[in-house]
Amino acid sequence: MLQSYLQHLGLNEKEQMLYLALAELGIQPASVIARHCHLDRVTTYKNLKKLADLSLVKVYSRDNVQCFGIESFENLQGYLKEKVIFFENLLEEYPMAENLLKSLKGDEDLIPKLQIFEGESGIKSFFRDLLFEIKRENLHQLRMLTSNTFEERLGDVPLSRFVEDFFKELRERKIQLEIYEAAGNLIPEHLRKVSFEEFDPSRLPAARGTTNIFIAGHAVYVSCYKTSQIGLKIKQSDISQIFHFLFDFIGKNVSF
Repeated sequence: MLQSYLQHLGLNEKEQMLYLALAELGIQPASVIARHCHLDRVTTYKNLKKLADLSLVKVYSRDNVQCFGIESFENLQGYLKEKVIFFENLLEEYPMAENLLKSLKGDEDLIPKLQIFEGESGIKSFFRDLLFEIKRENLHQLRMLTSNTFEERLGDVPLSRFVEDFFKELRERKIQLEIYEAAGNLIPEHLRKVSFEEFDPSRLPAARGTTNIFIAGHAVYVSCYKTSQIGLKIKQSDISQIFHFLFDFIGKNVSF
């Protein structure tokens, strides 16, 4: 069990053997540890130095002889915490690294990636995918355009719980939501901006014969609720930039 645990920490077979030998023998010179582990002194010394560099083993001097020992088994915990911080930092830098990697693909990005979501289960997947896209790209803003006409209000249906949960998680993650509503009688006739503070997700025109557009980074999501429920995801940087431009234009010409 201990060897398996040390292996998962990233120690090789010899490092595992030497660490366990030190746990058993205490502070010892490399020659004693080498004999105990049936290793040559050069290999032993090399791997002990690596364990010392990881702060898992401490170097001592006794009677002018260099010795090695484990100062505290809690150093393993400290090593693990450093690893956690290291990978958390890598995770924070992942969106930038991913974008740089994608930029290496060149013309491949010219072909839009399309995904279709159908039915109630598809719409659930639609919002799950949208939330995943926000997390994956480490976005801080989601842009949204929704239609809300008198015809759509006639078909009011209680909003599904999973959509409410979606907006609840956006609030918890402090994602800024830029919302525009196209309102009218039978067709959209005018636009207004809705602040996130006054936005009530339980009254969102969804599953009410409406259409919603979401822009999350380089991905555009469109959901339609008429006789059937359908969602569409388009991911391509040039297409998303067009939608961002339209939202920028709307934002300059529409007030609350």
